[in-house]
Amino acid sequence: MSPVLGFAGYSGSGKTTLIEQVIALLVSWGLKVSLIKHAHHHFDIDVPGKDSWRHRQAGASEVMVASDQRWALMHEHRGEPEPSLDMLIERLSPCDLVLVEGFKNDPIPKLEVWRSEQGSPRLSADDPWVIALVTDENQPGLLPCLDINNAEMVAQFIVRRFDLAVSRHSDRLRAVHVRYFARLRETLQCDSETVTLKGSTTVAELVALLRARGSNWAEALSDDRILKVAVNQQLVSSDTVLQNQDEVALFPPVTGG
Repeated sequence: MSPVLGFAGYSGSGKTTLIEQVIALLVSWGLKVSLIKHAHHHFDIDVPGKDSWRHRQAGASEVMVASDQRWALMHEHRGEPEPSLDMLIERLSPCDLVLVEGFKNDPIPKLEVWRSEQGSPRLSADDPWVIALVTDENQPGLLPCLDINNAEMVAQFIVRRFDLAVSRHSDRLRAVHVRYFARLRETLQCDSETVTLKGSTTVAELVALLRARGSNWAEALSDDRILKVAVNQQLVSSDTVLQNQDEVALFPPVTGG
């Protein structure tokens, strides 16, 4: 059975951003990672009016949608009790590590994500399953403290804690952090994300990869719309080779006189 690690913390603590960065690092080190997230009562990943949505509305218990890129299985409880975390884990394919966001009351090892500025009580005070504190401020106590702004420190802690076998060829995969500015941010409805790349990748190849996501991305990132690309706050050319953990900023052209 794959090891399971939870991320617990109050809303606004930065759990999702941290998990995103940690996943990208672990994958870049050759690990296969899966994630389970507990959502609100009425969440839905489907789009009203689409065929799959209509089939569910008609009463199908499960609907699977598949393509050459991914498949998704939507299961309707229809009066059945909510499944336990153990039951959900059993539905996952084999992997090296299962990360869990939510399910904070379940008895699994957890990292508590806690920011001092929120002034919230520490969950670890009442939860013996918390194995470390991810925080912006060192806290006295017996728990290890990890820097919330250092995702690599958190990822390394996870690898050591669960004795995960990091690939010797992990440098074949690289994680870069992409930030979108001005009109790109508005058009793509995305401020920033972490993208995992395979092998040596240039700025031009990264942009091509993003454009391949669909017509909206292709138009927004077309050659005549991109004015500047910066890597680690330095303007670069399109043939610049990206390194692991680079920060890439994409700027649209400046309009006006």
